[in-house]
Amino acid sequence: MKCFPVFLLFIVTAARVDAQPAAEAYLPRIHLTDSAVFCPEVKDQSQSPTCWAFGSNSLFESDLAKKNNLRLNLSEMFIARYAYIDKARQWLATKGKTYYEGGGQFRDVIRIINKYGIVPEEVYDGRPNGEPNHNHARLDTAMKRFAQQLLLEGKTELNPIELGQMNDTLDRYLGKVPETFLYNLKPYNPKTFAKEIGLSGDDYVDVMSFANLPFNQKCLLADKFNWAGDSLYNITLDDMQMLVDTALAKGWSVGWEGDVTEPGFNYWAGYAISDYTPLQFTEQRSKNFKNESTERDHMLHLVGIGRDEKNNKWYYLKNSWGTWFSKYKGFLFMDETYFKLNTVIMMVNKQALPQSLKVKLGLGH
Repeated sequence: MKCFPVFLLFIVTAARVDAQPAAEAYLPRIHLTDSAVFCPEVKDQSQSPTCWAFGSNSLFESDLAKKNNLRLNLSEMFIARYAYIDKARQWLATKGKTYYEGGGQFRDVIRIINKYGIVPEEVYDGRPNGEPNHNHARLDTAMKRFAQQLLLEGKTELNPIELGQMNDTLDRYLGKVPETFLYNLKPYNPKTFAKEIGLSGDDYVDVMSFANLPFNQKCLLADKFNWAGDSLYNITLDDMQMLVDTALAKGWSVGWEGDVTEPGFNYWAGYAISDYTPLQFTEQRSKNFKNESTERDHMLHLVGIGRDEKNNKWYYLKNSWGTWFSKYKGFLFMDETYFKLNTVIMMVNKQALPQSLKVKLGLGH
């Protein structure tokens, strides 16, 4: 996932500020329904391609509040750090043929939690020198150059010395991860903390919807961001939308990944709108993904449903670009057409799945 940081969007938005009031005039008034679920406050990924970590952690924080009545602030930079190491290993093993950038996807976060655990934000904020914001420009450059040099030397795996050098670079820009820490006066390490709070990647399922792939089974999503070759459940678009509605009605939220570079995505005004009305959404989705008019470039946290004065449905999503310069303080409303055309992947706790979908996927009876 490219995961465009907010400062890039502001460059575009600033050039169109004068046009915003007129563009907003035709937009309906939307109010949230009772299906909005708890989510923690909006954070700011700033100048770092880490929306995938922010979106996933927000989903986990919301779910832990529902499941265990916990209010937690989990570390995004812990996730980003270990993803870099795992992606480097795969990049070398494939001789540079897989994705090796600062971006990521839902399944990366699941993999890291299962393998390394997780820590609170207060233990590891990824800003070792007290920087006010995340800025990964130099980190991303340093990591890419280091891995490229190893590749030029013919290396296909990291030896202990090279892994140590990579960790030294990550320590410099993100800080050193403590082996143990205290939280609520109890000692933990990342793995024991994940176990204590009840956070396991095995509790989650990823879904997509593409008509060119078999439905109701795991399929490979073939694009460059799927560097680890993960398979996801492919379901119908109707089931995808039913999943969201059912999850919210049960009090669960949903991780959303899709395309936010469409003309109808307006962060400033807080709306994602599509005026395109295809006769066959299902077929159009596959076509758009194949020709890359729909891409995986951002991750959001879907937490509620809104209705306008005509009773049209709008999904309510939390962003990770801070609260400033945003009508809804970091949240936005997405209409159903935009959702149907531009949603690529969703992640949700298995408990949130509709029973009929569990049966179709072989996840329960």
